[in-house]
Amino acid sequence: MSGFLAKGKTVTIRVSEKTFEEVKEICSELGETYNFNQFVNQSLGAILDVIRHEGQDIPIPRFAMMARLMKEYEARNFRDSKGEEK
Repeated sequence: MSGFLAKGKTVTIRVSEKTFEEVKEICSELGETYNFNQFVNQSLGAILDVIRHEGQDIPIPRFAMMARLMKEYEARNFRDSKGEEK
């Protein structure tokens, strides 16, 4: 269902200008995959996952790993239907 918004609460957070700029920069590097709100939402969820984790090894948040892979994945890794590099 497109356009569906999960039920939730709206909160206002205050971050330093440096943090805000860093998050904006990362989101722009990831293209349309993340906007600022999605990034913050997923970050909060990941922090809760780490806090609630029971075990010795602390997990690396999945969304952070995916974002890192996307950031480091270069266009040369993609090929068009003719097998030519993009």
